[in-house]
Amino acid sequence: MDIRHNGNIVEVDGVIKTIGDSQALVVTIKEAARSGSVIIKINDSFSLPSTVIGELLKMKDTGTNIALEVKDDILYELLDDLNLISAFNVRRI
Repeated sequence: MDIRHNGNIVEVDGVIKTIGDSQALVVTIKEAARSGSVIIKINDSFSLPSTVIGELLKMKDTGTNIALEVKDDILYELLDDLNLISAFNVRRI
């Protein structure tokens, strides 16, 4: 997995599969969200670990504006099944 961070945009290439991947992603997202909003682009992964989802929900509860852009249809359907499309402003790219 590769994470790129530019301002409040976080872009993820590759599959998010290990605990280390999840932790690195959460740290990067928190750093990017210091301005009060963050855009997360997930290009390849078909899953989003529960630890990342939990942290995103906590950030949303504290007022952070989150926009999630996903390429993979399976990940989009997963987020839809979890009723997170509106919570994370999810859109397909």
